Amino acid sequence: MVNKGVILCGGQGTRFLPATKALPKEMLPVVDTPVLQYIVDEMVDSGITEICIVISPGKEDIVRYFSPKGKLEKVLKKKGDEKGLASLKHIDRGAKFVFAVQKQPKGMADALVKAREFVGSDPFVLSTGDDLVRAEVPVSKQLIDAYEKSGRSILGGQTVPEDKIHMYGCAALGEELCGDSRAHACTGIVEKPKKEDAPSLFAALGRYVLTAEIFDKISRIKPDKRGELQVTDALRLLAEEGKLCAYDFDGYRYDMGSKAGAVQATISYALDHPDTAKETREFLKGLKL
Repeated sequence: MVNKGVILCGGQGTRFLPATKALPKEMLPVVDTPVLQYIVDEMVDSGITEICIVISPGKEDIVRYFSPKGKLEKVLKKKGDEKGLASLKHIDRGAKFVFAVQKQPKGMADALVKAREFVGSDPFVLSTGDDLVRAEVPVSKQLIDAYEKSGRSILGGQTVPEDKIHMYGCAALGEELCGDSRAHACTGIVEKPKKEDAPSLFAALGRYVLTAEIFDKISRIKPDKRGELQVTDALRLLAEEGKLCAYDFDGYRYDMGSKAGAVQATISYALDHPDTAKETREFLKGLKL
């Protein structure tokens, strides 16, 4: 049973300056909700009850956001603001939160190691803090189901256009697993390959289900040219041992690390939000594109 989740919230969000001078990129709102809240909701809706968020220095606002808001709750109760109270209670969704700090930017794998004590010997969902996925079945739930069927660690992703594959970790795909056309053995991974060198067009998109064995693999990898430890290199070791599944999840993924992705997500969610749908739709219709 998978009931733990780890969310990596490193990086300085320099592409979103000057906003990220004051606010972590993971806390930037999509309509009225921070990006990170959507990822937490996805995990909770997938059965995750314990979540470790790994932050970098300067992102203490994330800790404050998920901490109790006793004083604010009292103010809202006094005002009789039931809607505001409900939104505060929605934040943690009943999950237990712990936090870890990656003091130096030494790569995604180094950040993951900060959650090792939290993970213990349990399987867990791993998510990056800037990949937002809208799906009928939460993407973490899709990957958990694939893990339980295959018995392998899961790399979640989708097929991307040929001219985009150089932006991602790219999986080499083997045989279909468990009679599921979305699940394939992952036989290798190439980080940000040139399109002519890519073994497929299947890109890793920020969602995984991993066993604690990943920490042993991380201990065996070497830093890259920038001195960083990458999860891709550790996953490659799992793939070489036949312990990794590439799962083509169903859903629409927004790259919240890019300005275009953030704008697209905001428009998409605004069109579904009861407070903004009508006006947003009318606004878009009036644009001269």
